[in-house]
Amino acid sequence: MREAKNIVYSEKVMQESDLFRVLESLIKKVGLFDNRILKGDTVLIKPNFVAPFPKATTDLKSIDFFVTKIREAGGIPVIGESSGFEFDTEATFQILGIKEFAEERKVELINFDKTEYTTMELSDLGRVEIAKAALEAKLILNLPVLKKHSITQITGAVKNFLGFLSKTSRRYLHFHRLEDGIVALARKFEGSIHFVDARHMLSRAVFSQSRPLNYYLAGLDPFSLDHFGSRLLSVNPESVKYLKGVGQYHIEGFIPDELPLPVTGSFFKERIYRMTYSTLYRLDTIKCSLLGGNSMIPSLHWYLGIHPEIGKVTQEELEELSLLCPVGAINIEKRNITREKCARIRCLKCYHQSKSGKVILRGFGSLRYRG
Repeated sequence: MREAKNIVYSEKVMQESDLFRVLESLIKKVGLFDNRILKGDTVLIKPNFVAPFPKATTDLKSIDFFVTKIREAGGIPVIGESSGFEFDTEATFQILGIKEFAEERKVELINFDKTEYTTMELSDLGRVEIAKAALEAKLILNLPVLKKHSITQITGAVKNFLGFLSKTSRRYLHFHRLEDGIVALARKFEGSIHFVDARHMLSRAVFSQSRPLNYYLAGLDPFSLDHFGSRLLSVNPESVKYLKGVGQYHIEGFIPDELPLPVTGSFFKERIYRMTYSTLYRLDTIKCSLLGGNSMIPSLHWYLGIHPEIGKVTQEELEELSLLCPVGAINIEKRNITREKCARIRCLKCYHQSKSGKVILRGFGSLRYRG
Protein backbone atom coordinates (compact mmCIF):
# COMPACT_ATOMS: atom_id res chain seq x y z
CA MET A 1 0.00 0.00 0.00
CA ARG A 2 1.35 3.41 -0.96
CA GLU A 3 2.01 5.98 1.75
CA ALA A 4 -0.46 8.86 1.51
CA LYS A 5 2.44 11.29 1.66
CA ASN A 6 3.76 9.99 -1.65
CA ILE A 7 0.52 10.55 -3.55
CA VAL A 8 -0.31 13.56 -5.71
CA TYR A 9 -4.06 13.90 -6.17
CA SER A 10 -4.96 15.49 -9.49
CA GLU A 11 -8.36 16.72 -10.68
CA LYS A 12 -9.51 18.59 -13.77
CA VAL A 13 -11.50 21.83 -13.45
CA MET A 14 -12.95 22.46 -16.88
CA GLN A 15 -15.28 25.27 -15.85
CA GLU A 16 -15.95 27.50 -12.85
CA SER A 17 -18.99 25.49 -11.79
CA ASP A 18 -16.74 22.42 -11.30
CA LEU A 19 -14.63 24.06 -8.58
CA PHE A 20 -16.54 23.10 -5.43
CA ARG A 21 -17.15 19.54 -6.66
CA VAL A 22 -13.43 19.14 -7.35
CA LEU A 23 -12.41 20.56 -3.96
CA GLU A 24 -14.90 18.25 -2.21
CA SER A 25 -13.31 15.31 -3.99
CA LEU A 26 -9.78 16.41 -3.11
CA ILE A 27 -10.42 16.95 0.61
CA LYS A 28 -11.82 13.42 0.85
CA LYS A 29 -8.86 11.92 -1.00
CA VAL A 30 -6.26 13.78 1.03
CA GLY A 31 -8.07 12.99 4.28
CA LEU A 32 -8.50 16.55 5.49
CA PHE A 33 -11.09 15.56 8.08
CA ASP A 34 -9.56 12.27 9.21
CA ASN A 35 -9.15 13.53 12.78
CA ARG A 36 -6.89 16.32 11.56
CA ILE A 37 -9.21 19.11 12.72
CA LEU A 38 -10.65 18.89 16.22
CA LYS A 39 -13.12 21.22 17.87
CA GLY A 40 -11.47 24.53 18.73
CA ASP A 41 -8.34 23.93 16.63
CA THR A 42 -6.90 26.97 14.89
CA VAL A 43 -6.42 26.23 11.19
CA LEU A 44 -4.24 28.75 9.40
CA ILE A 45 -5.10 29.25 5.74
CA LYS A 46 -1.96 30.34 3.87
CA PRO A 47 -3.00 31.71 0.47
CA ASN A 48 -0.81 33.30 -2.17
CA PHE A 49 -1.51 37.04 -2.08
CA VAL A 50 1.84 37.97 -3.59
CA ALA A 51 0.51 41.19 -5.14
CA PRO A 52 -2.76 43.06 -5.79
CA PHE A 53 -3.10 41.19 -9.06
CA PRO A 54 -6.04 38.72 -9.20
CA LYS A 55 -4.58 36.47 -11.92
CA ALA A 56 -1.58 35.65 -9.73
CA THR A 57 -3.34 35.07 -6.41
CA THR A 58 -5.51 32.53 -4.59
CA ASP A 59 -9.15 33.21 -5.45
CA LEU A 60 -11.72 33.99 -2.78
CA LYS A 61 -14.08 31.19 -3.85
CA SER A 62 -11.49 28.58 -2.88
CA ILE A 63 -10.78 30.32 0.42
CA ASP A 64 -14.49 30.62 1.17
CA PHE A 65 -14.90 26.89 0.55
CA PHE A 66 -12.19 26.00 3.07
CA VAL A 67 -13.44 28.50 5.65
CA THR A 68 -16.83 26.76 5.54
CA LYS A 69 -15.33 23.26 5.76
CA ILE A 70 -13.06 24.15 8.69
CA ARG A 71 -16.02 25.56 10.62
CA GLU A 72 -18.14 22.50 9.84
CA ALA A 73 -15.37 20.38 11.39
CA GLY A 74 -15.37 22.55 14.53
CA GLY A 75 -12.13 24.36 13.75
CA ILE A 76 -11.38 28.08 13.78
CA PRO A 77 -10.21 29.36 10.38
CA VAL A 78 -7.61 32.14 10.26
CA ILE A 79 -6.16 33.69 7.09
CA GLY A 80 -2.58 34.95 7.19
CA GLU A 81 -0.20 36.33 4.58
CA SER A 82 2.60 38.75 3.75
CA SER A 83 2.79 39.89 0.14
CA GLY A 84 5.85 39.80 -2.08
CA PHE A 85 8.82 41.81 -0.84
CA GLU A 86 8.19 44.78 -3.14
CA PHE A 87 4.43 44.96 -2.50
CA ASP A 88 2.35 46.45 0.31
CA THR A 89 0.42 43.71 2.10
CA GLU A 90 -2.30 45.94 3.54
CA ALA A 91 -3.01 47.51 0.15
CA THR A 92 -2.98 44.06 -1.46
CA PHE A 93 -5.63 42.86 1.01
CA GLN A 94 -7.73 45.93 0.28
CA ILE A 95 -7.50 45.81 -3.53
CA LEU A 96 -8.12 42.06 -3.79
CA GLY A 97 -11.18 42.35 -1.55
CA ILE A 98 -9.65 40.20 1.20
CA LYS A 99 -10.42 42.64 4.01
CA GLU A 100 -14.05 42.93 2.98
CA PHE A 101 -14.31 39.15 2.63
CA ALA A 102 -12.82 38.54 6.09
CA GLU A 103 -15.18 41.05 7.68
CA GLU A 104 -18.24 39.54 5.99
CA ARG A 105 -17.25 35.97 6.91
CA LYS A 106 -16.04 37.00 10.38
CA VAL A 107 -12.64 35.41 9.82
CA GLU A 108 -9.49 36.72 11.47
CA LEU A 109 -7.15 38.16 8.84
CA ILE A 110 -3.48 38.47 9.82
CA ASN A 111 -1.07 40.76 8.03
CA PHE A 112 2.20 39.08 8.99
CA ASP A 113 4.06 42.35 8.39
CA LYS A 114 2.26 43.77 11.42
CA THR A 115 2.27 40.73 13.67
CA GLU A 116 4.71 39.12 16.07
CA TYR A 117 7.65 37.06 14.82
CA THR A 118 9.67 34.37 16.54
CA THR A 119 13.41 34.34 15.82
CA MET A 120 14.81 30.85 15.37
CA GLU A 121 17.47 28.84 13.57
CA LEU A 122 16.65 27.69 10.05
CA SER A 123 18.82 24.66 9.38
CA ASP A 124 22.42 25.89 8.96
CA LEU A 125 21.31 29.15 7.32
CA GLY A 126 21.31 31.21 10.48
CA ARG A 127 18.50 32.87 12.39
CA VAL A 128 15.32 34.02 10.67
CA GLU A 129 12.04 35.56 11.79
CA ILE A 130 8.97 33.32 11.37
CA ALA A 131 5.39 34.49 11.99
CA LYS A 132 4.35 33.32 15.45
CA ALA A 133 0.81 32.61 14.22
CA ALA A 134 2.19 30.05 11.75
CA LEU A 135 4.18 28.27 14.45
CA GLU A 136 1.21 28.15 16.83
CA ALA A 137 -1.47 26.95 14.39
CA LYS A 138 -2.71 23.39 14.89
CA LEU A 139 -2.88 22.86 11.14
CA ILE A 140 -1.82 24.82 8.07
CA LEU A 141 -3.79 24.67 4.83
CA ASN A 142 -1.38 25.77 2.13
CA LEU A 143 -3.26 27.24 -0.87
CA PRO A 144 -0.66 28.31 -3.44
CA VAL A 145 -1.05 29.14 -7.11
CA LEU A 146 1.18 27.21 -9.50
CA LYS A 147 3.29 29.58 -11.63
CA LYS A 148 6.58 29.90 -13.43
CA HIS A 149 9.21 32.03 -11.70
CA SER A 150 12.13 34.07 -13.03
CA ILE A 151 14.64 32.81 -10.44
CA THR A 152 13.44 29.47 -9.05
CA GLN A 153 11.85 28.32 -12.36
CA ILE A 154 8.51 27.60 -10.67
CA THR A 155 6.66 28.64 -7.53
CA GLY A 156 4.04 26.46 -5.90
CA ALA A 157 3.46 24.60 -2.65
CA VAL A 158 7.05 24.68 -1.36
CA LYS A 159 7.87 28.34 -1.99
CA ASN A 160 4.52 29.57 -0.65
CA PHE A 161 5.86 29.15 2.90
CA LEU A 162 8.20 32.11 2.33
CA GLY A 163 5.23 34.29 3.24
CA PHE A 164 5.72 33.20 6.87
CA LEU A 165 9.09 34.98 7.01
CA SER A 166 9.56 38.64 7.82
CA LYS A 167 10.59 40.69 4.82
CA THR A 168 13.99 41.22 6.43
CA SER A 169 14.53 37.45 6.55
CA ARG A 170 13.29 37.03 2.99
CA ARG A 171 15.72 39.65 1.79
CA TYR A 172 18.50 37.76 3.57
CA LEU A 173 17.60 34.44 1.92
CA HIS A 174 17.44 36.05 -1.53
CA PHE A 175 21.19 36.60 -1.46
CA HIS A 176 22.10 33.71 0.84
CA ARG A 177 21.20 30.25 -0.54
CA LEU A 178 17.59 30.91 -1.52
CA GLU A 179 16.71 27.34 -2.50
CA ASP A 180 18.21 25.90 0.70
CA GLY A 181 16.07 28.34 2.65
CA ILE A 182 12.93 27.39 0.73
CA VAL A 183 13.52 23.70 1.43
CA ALA A 184 14.36 24.18 5.12
CA LEU A 185 11.28 26.33 5.71
CA ALA A 186 8.96 23.81 4.03
CA ARG A 187 10.49 21.02 6.15
CA LYS A 188 9.72 23.03 9.29
CA PHE A 189 6.02 22.95 8.41
CA GLU A 190 5.70 19.25 7.62
CA GLY A 191 2.19 18.16 8.49
CA SER A 192 0.59 20.90 6.42
CA ILE A 193 -1.97 19.98 3.77
CA HIS A 194 -1.58 21.46 0.31
CA PHE A 195 -4.16 22.38 -2.32
CA VAL A 196 -2.49 23.80 -5.43
CA ASP A 197 -4.49 25.92 -7.87
CA ALA A 198 -3.16 24.99 -11.31
CA ARG A 199 -6.13 26.16 -13.33
CA HIS A 200 -4.01 28.53 -15.40
CA MET A 201 -0.63 28.37 -17.09
CA LEU A 202 1.05 31.47 -15.66
CA SER A 203 4.33 32.48 -17.25
CA ARG A 204 5.57 34.58 -14.32
CA ALA A 205 4.92 35.04 -10.60
CA VAL A 206 2.94 38.29 -10.91
CA PHE A 207 2.68 40.17 -14.22
CA SER A 208 1.99 37.11 -16.28
CA GLN A 209 0.63 35.83 -19.54
CA SER A 210 -2.10 33.30 -18.80
CA ARG A 211 -3.83 30.45 -20.58
CA PRO A 212 -6.04 27.61 -19.29
CA LEU A 213 -4.38 24.60 -17.66
CA ASN A 214 -7.47 23.37 -15.76
CA TYR A 215 -5.95 21.42 -12.86
CA TYR A 216 -6.28 21.42 -9.10
CA LEU A 217 -3.77 19.35 -7.12
CA ALA A 218 -3.68 18.21 -3.51
CA GLY A 219 -1.37 16.20 -1.28
CA LEU A 220 0.70 15.97 1.88
CA ASP A 221 4.13 16.40 0.30
CA PRO A 222 4.76 19.84 -1.25
CA PHE A 223 7.87 18.63 -3.09
CA SER A 224 6.00 15.90 -4.99
CA LEU A 225 3.24 18.37 -5.84
CA ASP A 226 5.71 20.90 -7.23
CA HIS A 227 7.59 18.19 -9.12
CA PHE A 228 4.38 17.18 -10.92
CA GLY A 229 3.38 20.85 -11.24
CA SER A 230 6.65 21.71 -12.96
CA ARG A 231 5.90 19.04 -15.55
CA LEU A 232 2.46 20.55 -16.15
CA LEU A 233 4.18 23.90 -16.73
CA SER A 234 6.62 22.29 -19.21
CA VAL A 235 9.51 23.03 -16.86
CA ASN A 236 12.13 20.33 -16.42
CA PRO A 237 12.01 19.37 -12.70
CA GLU A 238 15.75 18.69 -12.84
CA SER A 239 16.32 22.40 -13.49
CA VAL A 240 14.43 23.38 -10.32
CA LYS A 241 17.10 23.42 -7.62
CA TYR A 242 14.77 23.01 -4.66
CA LEU A 243 13.32 19.84 -6.24
CA LYS A 244 16.63 17.99 -6.36
CA GLY A 245 16.30 14.54 -4.85
CA VAL A 246 12.49 14.31 -4.88
CA GLY A 247 11.60 10.66 -4.40
CA GLN A 248 9.10 8.47 -6.18
CA TYR A 249 5.45 9.47 -5.97
CA HIS A 250 2.17 8.23 -7.40
CA ILE A 251 -0.33 10.39 -9.28
CA GLU A 252 -3.93 9.52 -8.48
CA GLY A 253 -6.85 10.98 -10.36
CA PHE A 254 -6.64 12.76 -13.68
CA ILE A 255 -3.38 12.21 -15.51
CA PRO A 256 -2.93 13.73 -18.97
CA ASP A 257 -2.33 11.25 -21.77
CA GLU A 258 0.88 13.09 -22.51
CA LEU A 259 2.63 15.51 -20.22
CA PRO A 260 4.16 18.50 -22.02
CA LEU A 261 7.76 17.94 -22.98
CA PRO A 262 9.95 19.46 -20.27
CA VAL A 263 11.99 22.44 -21.33
CA THR A 264 15.17 23.36 -19.50
CA GLY A 265 15.44 27.12 -19.17
CA SER A 266 18.40 29.09 -20.41
CA PHE A 267 21.28 28.58 -17.98
CA PHE A 268 22.76 31.94 -18.92
CA LYS A 269 19.45 33.77 -18.47
CA GLU A 270 18.84 32.13 -15.09
CA ARG A 271 22.33 33.06 -13.89
CA ILE A 272 21.82 36.68 -14.94
CA TYR A 273 18.51 36.88 -13.05
CA ARG A 274 19.96 35.19 -9.99
CA MET A 275 23.10 37.34 -9.87
CA THR A 276 21.14 40.56 -10.47
CA TYR A 277 18.55 39.95 -7.77
CA SER A 278 21.07 38.54 -5.30
CA THR A 279 23.23 41.64 -5.71
CA LEU A 280 20.28 44.01 -5.38
CA TYR A 281 19.05 42.37 -2.18
CA ARG A 282 22.56 42.34 -0.71
CA LEU A 283 23.06 46.04 -1.52
CA ASP A 284 19.63 46.82 -0.10
CA THR A 285 20.55 45.10 3.16
CA ILE A 286 23.77 47.12 3.41
CA LYS A 287 21.97 50.35 2.57
CA CYS A 288 19.23 49.82 5.17
CA SER A 289 21.76 48.74 7.82
CA LEU A 290 24.08 51.72 7.32
CA LEU A 291 21.72 54.49 6.26
CA GLY A 292 18.34 53.31 7.52
CA GLY A 293 15.16 54.30 5.73
CA ASN A 294 12.95 52.22 3.46
CA SER A 295 14.03 49.46 1.12
CA MET A 296 15.01 50.51 -2.39
CA ILE A 297 13.70 47.22 -3.85
CA PRO A 298 10.18 48.52 -4.70
CA SER A 299 11.66 51.44 -6.65
CA LEU A 300 14.05 49.13 -8.48
CA HIS A 301 11.16 46.86 -9.45
CA TRP A 302 9.33 49.96 -10.70
CA TYR A 303 12.11 50.70 -13.19
CA LEU A 304 13.42 47.20 -13.91
CA GLY A 305 10.05 45.46 -13.85
CA ILE A 306 6.84 47.09 -14.99
CA HIS A 307 4.92 50.27 -14.17
CA PRO A 308 2.11 52.37 -15.69
CA GLU A 309 2.51 55.79 -17.29
CA ILE A 310 -0.17 58.23 -18.41
CA GLY A 311 -0.49 58.45 -22.21
CA LYS A 312 -2.12 61.16 -24.30
CA VAL A 313 -5.38 61.98 -22.55
CA THR A 314 -7.74 64.90 -22.22
CA GLN A 315 -8.36 66.51 -18.85
CA GLU A 316 -11.70 64.75 -18.60
CA GLU A 317 -10.11 61.38 -19.41
CA LEU A 318 -7.39 62.01 -16.82
CA GLU A 319 -9.99 62.67 -14.15
CA GLU A 320 -11.76 59.44 -15.09
CA LEU A 321 -8.47 57.56 -14.85
CA SER A 322 -7.82 58.96 -11.39
CA LEU A 323 -11.04 57.35 -10.17
CA LEU A 324 -9.70 53.92 -11.16
CA CYS A 325 -6.64 54.13 -8.91
CA PRO A 326 -7.30 52.57 -5.47
CA VAL A 327 -4.40 54.44 -3.83
CA GLY A 328 -4.77 57.88 -5.39
CA ALA A 329 -1.48 57.66 -7.29
CA ILE A 330 -2.68 59.56 -10.38
CA ASN A 331 -1.77 63.23 -9.97
CA ILE A 332 -4.22 65.31 -12.01
CA GLU A 333 -2.27 68.56 -11.69
CA LYS A 334 1.07 67.08 -12.77
CA ARG A 335 -0.63 64.68 -15.22
CA ASN A 336 1.46 61.73 -14.06
CA ILE A 337 1.50 58.73 -11.75
CA THR A 338 3.22 59.31 -8.41
CA ARG A 339 5.91 56.65 -8.08
CA GLU A 340 5.99 56.82 -4.28
CA LYS A 341 2.31 55.86 -4.13
CA CYS A 342 2.26 53.32 -6.95
CA ALA A 343 5.60 51.49 -6.62
CA ARG A 344 4.46 49.11 -3.87
CA ILE A 345 1.06 48.53 -5.48
CA ARG A 346 1.26 48.39 -9.31
CA CYS A 347 -2.17 46.76 -9.60
CA LEU A 348 -2.43 48.07 -13.20
CA LYS A 349 -6.15 48.78 -12.82
CA CYS A 350 -5.63 52.06 -14.66
CA TYR A 351 -4.17 50.09 -17.58
CA HIS A 352 -6.67 47.22 -17.69
CA GLN A 353 -9.81 49.27 -17.14
CA SER A 354 -9.07 52.20 -19.46
CA LYS A 355 -9.23 52.57 -23.22
CA SER A 356 -6.23 51.45 -25.22
CA GLY A 357 -3.41 53.98 -25.23
CA LYS A 358 -4.65 56.02 -22.27
CA VAL A 359 -2.18 54.26 -19.98
CA ILE A 360 1.15 52.92 -21.25
CA LEU A 361 3.27 50.24 -19.60
CA ARG A 362 6.95 51.02 -19.06
CA GLY A 363 9.95 49.12 -17.70
CA PHE A 364 11.76 46.04 -18.96
CA GLY A 365 8.91 43.79 -17.82
CA SER A 366 6.46 45.60 -20.10
CA LEU A 367 8.20 44.10 -23.13
CA ARG A 368 6.94 40.64 -22.09
CA TYR A 369 3.58 41.57 -20.62
CA ARG A 370 0.46 41.95 -22.74
CA GLY A 371 -2.12 40.97 -20.11
